Amino acid sequence: GAEGSLDLHKPALDVDLSTLLPVVVQQLILGKGRGKSFVNEQISKIRRKSEEAAKAIISETLRESFFCDQPDTDSTVDKHLSKVTEWFYALVMKKSPWTNWTNDIYDAMRCIDHLPIS
Repeated sequence: GAEGSLDLHKPALDVDLSTLLPVVVQQLILGKGRGKSFVNEQISKIRRKSEEAAKAIISETLRESFFCDQPDTDSTVDKHLSKVTEWFYALVMKKSPWTNWTNDIYDAMRCIDHLPIS
């Protein structure tokens, strides 16, 4: 039943990836040189704001951190920034297909565990 499928996705490690991985990704995306308190503050703002306002926060932070030396008129940068912003917003807000993405990692780990060693 449903309980058995939950057991399938429990970690065999002493680490809960569903808790740890989102935090790691948030730190990597938002925390460049800014620290954990800045990231926590931004995530809190993102979750409280409207979708449009939240995406503006993400986009602005990404531009400052990773594209500060690029002109604001660069359409290639804007396109990439838009895609990363959409992805990160969906991840933070746990929108499909990012509702249970860490389960996929557990599934992959199980597959690797069963590969023959040559």
